[in-house]
Amino acid sequence: MVGLLVSLAVPRPFAAQAQQIGTWDVYPSYWNATHNVVAGTTIYSLTNGNLMAYDTEDGEVRTFDCLTQLNGIRVGQIAYSATARRLVIAYDGCNIDLMDVAGNVQNLPALRDKSMTSKTLNSVCVEGDKAYLAMSFGIVEVDVREGVFGSTYTMGLDVQSVAILDGCIYAATTQGVYKGRLTDHLQDKSLWTRVSTDIYVQLAVVDGELVGRREWDVYRIAGDGSSSRFSSGHFTFMSVSGGMLVWGNSTQINLCQNTGKVTKMSYDNSWNDVSYAGGTFWVSEGEKGLRGYTLKDGQFAQAAGPIQPNSPKNDLAYRISWAGDRLLVAGGVNTVAADYHPATAMYYEDGKWVNFQEMEGAPEGYANFRLYNTTHLVQDPDAPAHHYASPYRTGLCEYRDGKFVRLYNCDNSPLRSILPDNASYFNFVSCSGLTFDEDRNLWMLNSETDTIIRIRKPNGAWRALYYSEIAGASLCDDYLMHSSGLVMMVSRRLDKAGIFCLDYKGTLEKRADDQHVLHHTITNQDGTKYSPDEFYCLSEDLDGQVWAGTNLGLFLIPDPTALFDSDFHFEQVKINRNDGSGLADYLLNGVSISCIAVDGANRKWIGTHSDGLYLVSADGQEMLHHFTTDDSPILSNTIQSLAVHPATGMVMIATDKGLCSYASDATQGTDNMDSDGVLVFPNPVTADYTGPIAVRGLARDSEVKILSSSGQLVWSGTSAGGTFTWNGCNRRGKRVASGIYHVVANNAQGKNAIVTRIVVMR
Repeated sequence: MVGLLVSLAVPRPFAAQAQQIGTWDVYPSYWNATHNVVAGTTIYSLTNGNLMAYDTEDGEVRTFDCLTQLNGIRVGQIAYSATARRLVIAYDGCNIDLMDVAGNVQNLPALRDKSMTSKTLNSVCVEGDKAYLAMSFGIVEVDVREGVFGSTYTMGLDVQSVAILDGCIYAATTQGVYKGRLTDHLQDKSLWTRVSTDIYVQLAVVDGELVGRREWDVYRIAGDGSSSRFSSGHFTFMSVSGGMLVWGNSTQINLCQNTGKVTKMSYDNSWNDVSYAGGTFWVSEGEKGLRGYTLKDGQFAQAAGPIQPNSPKNDLAYRISWAGDRLLVAGGVNTVAADYHPATAMYYEDGKWVNFQEMEGAPEGYANFRLYNTTHLVQDPDAPAHHYASPYRTGLCEYRDGKFVRLYNCDNSPLRSILPDNASYFNFVSCSGLTFDEDRNLWMLNSETDTIIRIRKPNGAWRALYYSEIAGASLCDDYLMHSSGLVMMVSRRLDKAGIFCLDYKGTLEKRADDQHVLHHTITNQDGTKYSPDEFYCLSEDLDGQVWAGTNLGLFLIPDPTALFDSDFHFEQVKINRNDGSGLADYLLNGVSISCIAVDGANRKWIGTHSDGLYLVSADGQEMLHHFTTDDSPILSNTIQSLAVHPATGMVMIATDKGLCSYASDATQGTDNMDSDGVLVFPNPVTADYTGPIAVRGLARDSEVKILSSSGQLVWSGTSAGGTFTWNGCNRRGKRVASGIYHVVANNAQGKNAIVTRIVVMR
């Protein structure tokens, strides 16, 4: 399989373009460089757990992902065998790939598939054709040239690092350093000797000498385990390549080709890892990317980079939404747990990513200020370059042209702190659920305060709406602005959990006639009662019905205005078992539903917390797809957010492991169907094409006929929203011959007939 070749200036295909139905795409981050290895003229770089390669001769950049080449998604370690000319790629979960210089990949899944109580890969050491995997239980040997696992040394010890010297293998463990001769049968634990009780986090060999890094200092280590310190400091990295040992921290870089002659430099930096080749230091420099440096007159000078393909800033995708053809992405998580992800606001448009420049440093007077967990990103309906984002505990951030301009919190707005008397009160200003209404008012949710609903008007004025049912609610997550004018929201958890509905009669200033209600329990049409621990999401379909996701399953509100009625009940879709029993089961009952999106055919895309992604028919009676990591390229079974592009049917899927997409067969129907607005793809249909042929730009639920040039009916059916798909076969299931085929479509009322053509080449 050939890898995906890209340059820094060539983006991935844009989601709004015509893409073959049923295909997937992924959007890995190649931004934060953490580790690299030299392989001849190629530098392989690990970025955000993703793999890229830079050719030092022609400047070409190659990126690799699970669709084009790799057999995993989170790369934990890479190492290169120069003798075998293969790269060792070790994923989280201990799956192993071996990739040669031509990009051919061999997968070694045995270690991943082995059932063990403890199986963590800490580091990889390559010596000749062999790779030694330092594991939480011992050491696993891989023959890189032959592509097979060798010996496994089950030591019952957590091995952090391995080094090979003079026919011996040294293992730095959490219990000290152990040594064994490679010619011995080291599966026998008794043949290992503990030569030192000192704890090293990393071992390496330079100029025939074993060195080790402890938490603070770097030492020479003799064969008997005795050691002598030759460099002091709280060092955060150490690496050896090209005969050069480099180690350091954020203020100091040290290097040597033998431990008797160390060059020490004071140097402010953000280096994570260094490889050395041909006089160039290749540095993984975090968010500054991969860079090449040369050393002259005791100073580092940048010689290459940053090598940083256009991509998301990181693989965080918590909440996504479409603003026209622009995909807005908020990376973080909305939770009460202490999960601190970097504040991340970005968007994807025309095949390119724009990563927002976040606030730099703390605002004046705010000691220990924390900016993290962006939960929502919205775009000003009247100004595409104007955005707002909500870092979960910091307030509201405003951006123009992708750059931070202002922070709104409890000191300069009506937003309130959860802990107003705390010295760091400014780190507890909860904000989420950003949504614009039709009047361009920006709504937000200020959880754990007395007044949850906060609104910023287009003129900069603020409104606060107090309702006793949700006062002090722990975690209010999102709004649904219903087409009827109702405002709905989920209060996720604890005593005020439920679905809140507000009818403010379209007047923010007049409050006396407001109607509001919180449903914290659920009773369905059969009288069955539920008390969900978590309420997660709301979504309106094309018929105005609202679908709600909870930890106990999926519930339907056919008419949201009925929420104010005393006898209101929810509904659950029933699926007949069709086994002669006359019984039925509730759709997705007991499945924890995280998010719901509706496509142009009114079908429901349903994301779950651990069971992947479902697609059900408009009425919920038919299960059309169930995508999991076992049977599809979806990145994770934990789905955090969904967004369907109405015009293309592209389904964007935000998971806890990054962003991916699926080209769906349904789009929004057009009101005025005409031949000029109809798109057929692919067209012509070449002999080697076997996928679906799509006709897009139709009225919703159009009746479509495919006719031969002689007028014979070849195929017929109903469009999914505004898109009709044909498999290129006749009604007997046989592929049609070469020729011109006519498409005749009528809307659901049998009017507005159009004709277009499909050219088939066999």
